[in-house]
Amino acid sequence: MASIDGHAQMSNEDAVLAGARHTILSVNADWVVAMRAGDAHRATMAYARDAIFVARDGRVLTGREEIEKFAAEKMARGTTLVDGSLDDDGLQLAGALIYEWGHSALKWKTADGKLQSTSGHFLTVWRQTSDAHWEIIRNLTL
Repeated sequence: MASIDGHAQMSNEDAVLAGARHTILSVNADWVVAMRAGDAHRATMAYARDAIFVARDGRVLTGREEIEKFAAEKMARGTTLVDGSLDDDGLQLAGALIYEWGHSALKWKTADGKLQSTSGHFLTVWRQTSDAHWEIIRNLTL
């Protein structure tokens, strides 16, 4: 960080990341809230129309509509999110994209009432839209 009059100034990269961090943290927290509420549409609103999602089982979903359908089908089978979190472990700006990596810890209730815990890692790629919003273009669940 450069200093002009004794005050540290953010680099352009730091400023972009700081601006995006709020959105990314908010989207991650809201995904949990939306999934707990059974709202697949809300849970997938941050995905770009042409996003690609790779599920933990290796299934590849293309487009926000297909990603939303996948979430809705899980809910329709009676699986509900009880609690959990998506936590980023880092963000890196690369050109016009932000790479986010992190981990999840989720507690699910299956249709038969059993509790199931899942945890893992994820890699999410974000891009800024022409109206300065950030959207997910790639998401890989590990």
